[in-house]
Amino acid sequence: MNTPADQARDRLARNAHRKDAARRLGLAAATVSGLLLGLLLIMLLDYGLGLPTWVRAAAGVALLAALGAGWRRWQTARRRRTSLKEAALDLESARPGLGCEVSTASEYLSGGRTPGNAHESELAAALSLRAARVASEEEQAGTVDYRRSLGLPGLLFGGGVLTGLLVFLVVAPQSGTAVRRALAPWSGAHFTGLAVEPAGGEFPVGHRLTLTNRLSGRIPRSVEFQWREDGQTGWRTEMVDVASNLPVAFHALTVSASGTFRIRAGDHLSAEFPLVAYIPPEVSALSVRLVPPAYSGLPELRQSSPALTALRGTRALVELEGNVALGRAELALTNGTVVALVPAASNLWRGELTLFADSSYSIVIADSRGRPGLANSVRHPIRALPDLPPKVDVTEPGEDIRADPDELIPLKVAASDDFGLESITLVYHVLGGPEYRLEVRDRHTKDGQTLGAVVLRLESLGVKPYDVVAYHAEARDNNTLDGPGIGRSPTYFIELTDRSGPPPTQRKSQGPPQQRLNLIAIQKGLLADTTGLATNAAPKATADLAGRQREARALTARYQERLESMNAPKGAQFALDEALEGMDDAAKALDQRSPKAAIPAEEKALAALYRAIKAMPQLKNLPTNPDLALQPPDPSAEPPPPQIVLEAIEKKPKTPAESAEEKKALEEALQEALALAQAQSELTDRMDGKDSKGDQGDQGDKGDKGDKGDKGGRGQDGKKGRDGQGDSPGEPGRQGQGRGQPGRNPGQGSGPGQPGQPGGQPPGPGAPADPSMAGRQRQLQERARRLAERIDRLAKPKTGESPEAKAAGQRVAGAADQMAQAAEALGSGRSDAAGSSGSLAAAGVQSAADLLERALRPGTERTDVSAEEAPAQFEEQIAEYFRRLTRAQ
Repeated sequence: MNTPADQARDRLARNAHRKDAARRLGLAAATVSGLLLGLLLIMLLDYGLGLPTWVRAAAGVALLAALGAGWRRWQTARRRRTSLKEAALDLESARPGLGCEVSTASEYLSGGRTPGNAHESELAAALSLRAARVASEEEQAGTVDYRRSLGLPGLLFGGGVLTGLLVFLVVAPQSGTAVRRALAPWSGAHFTGLAVEPAGGEFPVGHRLTLTNRLSGRIPRSVEFQWREDGQTGWRTEMVDVASNLPVAFHALTVSASGTFRIRAGDHLSAEFPLVAYIPPEVSALSVRLVPPAYSGLPELRQSSPALTALRGTRALVELEGNVALGRAELALTNGTVVALVPAASNLWRGELTLFADSSYSIVIADSRGRPGLANSVRHPIRALPDLPPKVDVTEPGEDIRADPDELIPLKVAASDDFGLESITLVYHVLGGPEYRLEVRDRHTKDGQTLGAVVLRLESLGVKPYDVVAYHAEARDNNTLDGPGIGRSPTYFIELTDRSGPPPTQRKSQGPPQQRLNLIAIQKGLLADTTGLATNAAPKATADLAGRQREARALTARYQERLESMNAPKGAQFALDEALEGMDDAAKALDQRSPKAAIPAEEKALAALYRAIKAMPQLKNLPTNPDLALQPPDPSAEPPPPQIVLEAIEKKPKTPAESAEEKKALEEALQEALALAQAQSELTDRMDGKDSKGDQGDQGDKGDKGDKGDKGGRGQDGKKGRDGQGDSPGEPGRQGQGRGQPGRNPGQGSGPGQPGQPGGQPPGPGAPADPSMAGRQRQLQERARRLAERIDRLAKPKTGESPEAKAAGQRVAGAADQMAQAAEALGSGRSDAAGSSGSLAAAGVQSAADLLERALRPGTERTDVSAEEAPAQFEEQIAEYFRRLTRAQ
């Protein structure tokens, strides 16, 4: 049963426990707050003054002592219990009206006082009841608040200190560093961060070393470089300024001795870095023995220079010595090859290198500790001189010749080589036939050249008239390393043609320029150049040959057209067809960079040209102007010179026949110019959208090939006269004698409308161009180009230059350029621009026709009009065209 005494005792005991807890809480809060305050003070002092490590360590020890004292006090408070009387006295102090009732009752309850009699027992019981009731009232009213009186002061103090600490941590930069420095004085935390590069190492004496001090955190204005040489005790200091724009301090020094250095930056003192100075390895002596290939017969050479220049295949025996003991030596080539040198006695290193190609190398050395030399990156050149192939030529006859099928041809050969010849061989064959070789055994040496002689027996080849024998000389040297080197002479030709005709065509330096403008010379030059082309020739070389072959093909096609138009012998026409086929095959092979495949095709073309001459001897050697070769012979005229050319070889008074012939040629050129002007005018009307009946006539039947039988009426020689009248020699004025439909006038078309224009409606201005007009314009351009060349030749007769004809040729050439622009504009759909260029072209051709008419009319005032409108440089362009064909340059 719970008596009043038990109730009073229990309530007083609970009050005593609350007091003990509040006392311990206040003591703990005060202790922690004191420690935090001490830590904050240390951090503030260190942050502002940069306390040394020992000061921060002492402060840390003091804080630890304070922590221990506080812990002991708390443990003492924890063991000390509050008595019931102390709790009763706290109640009585909070309620003074109680007097001593509760404290007296606590004495009876705690056993400190014992009732002596019944009356005292009753008094004690009454006091216990009174104490229980007062304690219960106090518990409910909370009159005595131990937490406020004992714990709150410590908590408030701790809160203030913690607030100050948080403010410091948030506001102060590098506050975390301050905390680490205060809590762990030996942690190495610094307000100034420092990184030193390089951090010591081994460096050669004389090396210029730059120390890079990278700073972070609190950046000082300067850093201190401290140096101590080996064997010394003191530090030598030097201040180094920090860069204004970067947190970096650079310090340069020349390595002269070994030692130790360190850097102080703010509160940061770096570690000590060792710097080891060593003597760098160098090549103190170098010897190179050059041993040439045995076949060259050259003597050995010795040199001390690392630059190597010798004949390809030479062995270079390298020997070097270092200034210190070497641990490695090698030769490093640019292609990645490494030649290791092997050690010999007395710090000598030896190795061997063979020179095969131009290159460079470096001498890489390192001392016994693997430290590299300063000159390891220096490159030394290697030049491997090639063994050039021999030079050889056929000195006699040294040109193309004509011979009989049973003739013996004596030949003389001269050859030379830098290291001696092995053999000289004559290589010959009939065009299209197998190749034969004849060694030149009759040889002797004179003035550094090997001279030889050999006899070529044509009868052994089974040649027949109009065959062609091609030959050249080959020389081989003694190169046993990467040879033999083979030299070739130019290719020469032996023609088995009629001796009464023109002499063999000369090529390159074999004759003056006026004797080279013919198809035989052009094709010979192409064959000789292709034969002498190297297998690894540049693409431009084969492309140039392909272009020259196509130009020769164009000239051959002109001959073919003329032969067809004049019903020439079929044998000549078939031969030219075969020549065209061979030229096409040769050009394709050269486009594919295959000279070997082009040679048979070129030989086929050249042989076919000779067969054409055989079938039609009046072709002579096929001059580049077909008109000169194919004009009918005049019995009263002086026999032509043996070589038909584009320029007169000599000037002499005209005979009556020559004057009539030139007048006739000018008349034909005039008629062609008038027809060309009419055709261009009609085509221009179509470009401009005008309805021109005359244009329909231009759509007549085409001839078989090229321009022969041009659209509308043309003469048998391919020239078109006025109003469709033929202009064939001997048949002036005949209607419609072209290769088209006979009797058709220019105004008569082949259908109700124009190609590309259904219903015969012409296109309007700015309409898309008809593709057929572009093709027609290109045909007219080609006619204009040929007419310009023809007039240019007529302007330079034997007795003097015709200024009117010269100016006419220039104007037709300018008109051809305008036609080219018109064709390009039609191809891109710009009919307006095409019409403008076409109008200018038509006007130019008409102007040329007027000039030709002035040249033909006697009594008309003749003035020098060569400078009018057409620029004089067209003449030079035409000459350059023929020079390029025959490689005169």
